[in-house]
Amino acid sequence: MKKPVRRATLLEDLLSDFLEIEDIPLKMELKDELRPLTAKEKQLYKAARARLRELINELTNDLAQEHSAA
Repeated sequence: MKKPVRRATLLEDLLSDFLEIEDIPLKMELKDELRPLTAKEKQLYKAARARLRELINELTNDLAQEHSAA
């Protein structure tokens, strides 16, 4: 029974890290001292952010399943 709980805890930690990582590019973009992003950089940023959001959603679903199993 300990294995699912430990896995759920690890998934919670990973989810928390992903949520923090998701905000880093946005914070960089909003800083006044940095040059504006180019069109290509914005495109890559949006694609990376969308993929990260997908991973967060998948991880959230996995976490919910782990808690249900525990």
